[in-house]
Amino acid sequence: MSDSKRPSWAASGVVDAPPKEVWKALVGFLKDSGMGEVTVNEAERRVSLQGDWWYRGEHIVKEHDGGSLIQYQVYNIASGATRWMVPLVAPSNGKLRDGFQELLRGLGQSLRAGARYRGK
Repeated sequence: MSDSKRPSWAASGVVDAPPKEVWKALVGFLKDSGMGEVTVNEAERRVSLQGDWWYRGEHIVKEHDGGSLIQYQVYNIASGATRWMVPLVAPSNGKLRDGFQELLRGLGQSLRAGARYRGK
């Protein structure tokens, strides 16, 4: 986790619902989560969640085979003086994966649609 311009972790998943519906549900979930500051870019269907001193997660919703592809990327945004500490406090790749899979399940349930993790 060193370069704030490249993701330190990334994965994707599919929700079997139209991108417009998935986008709306995703933005609502992240805004209601209370986990940090949410920035929305509707034109790109990109929503960013920034929390703690090191974390920025970006979700992008794209059309995919009659449903929606969600790309999730995690960035280390810590300043140079504290950047080295991030691996000591950041969740493991397994915890990031588990959290993203839980998000996909929640979106699928709220939209009454299938949802599946695709990995990196």
